[in-house]
Amino acid sequence: MEYHISKIRLETMVDGIFAIAMTLLVLGITPPKPTGSQAQAILPGMVFDLFPEIFIFIIAFLILATFWLNHHRHFHFVRSVDSRLLWINIFLLISIVFIPFSTDVAGDYPEVQIAVLLFHTSILIVGLFFAYQISYISKSVHLCDPETDRNFLQSHYLRSMLIPCAALVAVIVSFVNPPVSLIVYIVIPVGLYFLIRSGS
Repeated sequence: MEYHISKIRLETMVDGIFAIAMTLLVLGITPPKPTGSQAQAILPGMVFDLFPEIFIFIIAFLILATFWLNHHRHFHFVRSVDSRLLWINIFLLISIVFIPFSTDVAGDYPEVQIAVLLFHTSILIVGLFFAYQISYISKSVHLCDPETDRNFLQSHYLRSMLIPCAALVAVIVSFVNPPVSLIVYIVIPVGLYFLIRSGS
């Protein structure tokens, strides 16, 4: 008999790790600390210089929030967790906790190709794990409620491919212009809007 665990325990761990990863993102931004006598003159410029780090922090936070929402949607119809789904989530969480590190590196060196490539690759890996997870859930009748709408799960598979596709495009753009590649993720809400409008 195959071992199944309660999905509540897994979801609790996932929620905790997402919360920690999303909080750690802001720790990659080092606040300026000019001396009191210099603050009035140089602090505005120092804050302005933090814009690349703040920008990538916002991108990473919103992407992680989207991943968290997707995980909640994926598990809506899941009744129990088998060993394969458990290990998918374990490797998924390994890639999630790596994102604050890659975000920190890319925020510090947005013009260095290897730095932004590290960020894009980490996003791509997480996105592929999510796509694999929803694909496995949709094919595993024994894990889901009997009334699960397979078309609904298929539509979520298409949506889950949006972020890895954007990350793949960002990887390609990074070989031409690393800073511009970070802007590619702006297409995600646009693509999601059209997928929802089309009923996918």
